Amino acid sequence: MSSIKTAAVALAAATFLLPVNADEWHVSASYSTDQLRGARVGYRTESTQFDFLQWAGSPQVSLEMGLNHWQDTNDTSDNITALTISPVFQWQLTESATPLYLEAGIGGSYFDKTRISDRRLSTQFQFEDRVGLSWQYSAASDARITVQYSHYSNADIKRPNDGLDFYSIYWVLPI
Repeated sequence: MSSIKTAAVALAAATFLLPVNADEWHVSASYSTDQLRGARVGYRTESTQFDFLQWAGSPQVSLEMGLNHWQDTNDTSDNITALTISPVFQWQLTESATPLYLEAGIGGSYFDKTRISDRRLSTQFQFEDRVGLSWQYSAASDARITVQYSHYSNADIKRPNDGLDFYSIYWVLPI
């Protein structure tokens, strides 16, 4: 079974095994200044607000899983796939019918390979760090557009640790 099919099966299985309900799906397109491009599909659980996070501005907290696939724009046969899981913190920045949100998270990823293009990752486990702005563009729907920066790295668990950086645009659809 190819690595893409294996990761897709793992994501589908995880959606049935997690003890929480997904309340939104997303699709995204990504680009890296290292000449990589890709796509992501994933889902996010229903948000929860924890009283003990008042010191941090009372963010909403969700769990997000995703399946990423990237390829080298100079050699489309060179590609890499990653399955990710991450808590996501979301702060509402504006009070309006179409609010703006700040989102951030740090989670883990499992990559099917440790190399793409000239980037050497050394380990299949990578951390996923992210920060983005999300805009609920319609008062009648919770659908959003999100612009996000993501960084993947193994935190120098093993060298070389070239890491990967992506800029993405997401279309988020509530279930």
